Amino acid sequence: MPRKWSKEIVVATILDLRRGEQRLNSGYIQLHCIPLYQAALVYFGSWRKAIEAAGLKYDDVRVLQRVRPVWSQKKIIAIIRRRHRLKQPLNSNHIQTKEQRLYGAALKYFGGWAQAVAAAGLNYSKLRKKAPMRSWSKAAIVAEVIRRVEQGLSIRGYDVHCEDDGLYNAAKRHFGNGGWARARVLAGFDPIDPRPWVIWNEQSVRDEILQLHESGVALNVGALQESKYRYIYGAGRAVFGSWSKAVRAAGLNYSKIRKGRQQGWWTKPRIIMCIRNLDKRGVRLSHNAVRNSRGALLSAAAFHFGSWSQAVEAAGISYRQHCRVWSTKAWLRRMREDEYHATLERAQTHARKRGRLK
Repeated sequence: MPRKWSKEIVVATILDLRRGEQRLNSGYIQLHCIPLYQAALVYFGSWRKAIEAAGLKYDDVRVLQRVRPVWSQKKIIAIIRRRHRLKQPLNSNHIQTKEQRLYGAALKYFGGWAQAVAAAGLNYSKLRKKAPMRSWSKAAIVAEVIRRVEQGLSIRGYDVHCEDDGLYNAAKRHFGNGGWARARVLAGFDPIDPRPWVIWNEQSVRDEILQLHESGVALNVGALQESKYRYIYGAGRAVFGSWSKAVRAAGLNYSKIRKGRQQGWWTKPRIIMCIRNLDKRGVRLSHNAVRNSRGALLSAAAFHFGSWSQAVEAAGISYRQHCRVWSTKAWLRRMREDEYHATLERAQTHARKRGRLK
């Protein structure tokens, strides 16, 4: 299994397993291909969506028969207590890396590992493995975000706050409001995990708009409709009657939101750092590849560099290598002056010849 993942690598791995006639039901993958399963959750949100992205029918790979549920609250509590009696580690990092199925069951039945330990009558603050004091910098925080993903650990803000409050608070100190979301963006990930399944009301819509705004997500209509956060646009219109009313209800200036220039937090060095981190993770950097998942970065790059391709080039990365088709604009921009005039002269000569033929 590869150490670095992307949507393309997840899909290719699934298809390789399919060609090798391996089982692809969720339970089997969670038990035997844990990194693949966790990467599918990070990049697609669920195993079903990853299977469908690979062009397969989920009903063809899932196991429909199940005699009885494997997990229950009672069973999870019993396992936690037994591990405690045997003096086995109960800190979250250990359980996530060594006992993934137990950790997943705790998330499902209790909402988190700390809650499951508390339900077993234990004090999680005494059981968690506290790391020595660390000296944080912006680069170290971003590197830690990437490390957590590579090791299959959660980067949800709530989980990180419970499991490593030192890292979470360091992000807040160094990046300000919405610090953890901004650290995720600089590491090449979406600022937050979308929550389209929420039953929306006025308060939840306002809270979501503010969280997305603090995370640097562009909230103008055009940017939202091209991103994975389009759900909040629909929720805002349904609850408040229009998107402008929803934005104003959240206490934001709609005229500024409408222009889509929420670039105060974004700077040229931050944009370049984010682009380089995406490239290190093997993410394709063509305009079409990033526009649906990283709208805030795309609009910030256009604002500061003039276009997305120019921002990629400014990061020292060849934009051409990330595109299937080399655009005319980018081709012309890279031509030398003498090459440009020679090409122009040939085109004019060709046009004159065609005119004579007519």
